[in-house]
Amino acid sequence: MYIILVNQKEKDGIFVEKRTHAKHIILILLGSLILSFGIYNLNYQNNITEGGVLGLLLLLKNLFNIELSVANLIIDTALLIMAYKFFGKQFLIYSIIATFSFSTFYEVFESIGPLIPVLNSKFIVTILSGLFVGVGVGIIVRNGAAAGGDDALAMVISKITSLNIGNVYMIGDVAVLMLSLTYLSVYDIFWSLIAVNISGRTIDFIYNFNKSKLVKI
Repeated sequence: MYIILVNQKEKDGIFVEKRTHAKHIILILLGSLILSFGIYNLNYQNNITEGGVLGLLLLLKNLFNIELSVANLIIDTALLIMAYKFFGKQFLIYSIIATFSFSTFYEVFESIGPLIPVLNSKFIVTILSGLFVGVGVGIIVRNGAAAGGDDALAMVISKITSLNIGNVYMIGDVAVLMLSLTYLSVYDIFWSLIAVNISGRTIDFIYNFNKSKLVKI
């Protein structure tokens, strides 16, 4: 009887674990869909760039016409392999799913063409851009994955140095945005900095939402 109860508990535990993994993967795919939609339809179409790897990808796209989906796979894969040493197998698997799904969704949106017309209001575009990127990345990070290689790189640098992870993000974002002056005006960079600020705050909100309640439970 005891053996039967133990086996049943083990089966229940495996079922719960599989269901949890499935939930995380579905949400990661949703986050990647939202992120790729925002990057293509808002950022790329309206000259709103991002910091980190996303900003670097947009920079490569505009300067050398390199396919963003291909460049994203190459850069993110290299950085995620490096992060695997520090954060383990599950993080790597989830992050690979996020990376490949982002590239796939972005390629789909490229083939469809812009779904949102170029807006005349830079203010509205900036807010929408920050929200789409922030919500997409926030959902991915909350579910135990890196939204891109920049997340993995920032986490690794923070782990091996005395730098706070927020400072690592800021240094990377500012550096990429300054390089983006090669194809964007100071005016566009100004709005990009605002978009990055909005997306960062949105990511923080989603990542930390209800965490205190979960800890109490």
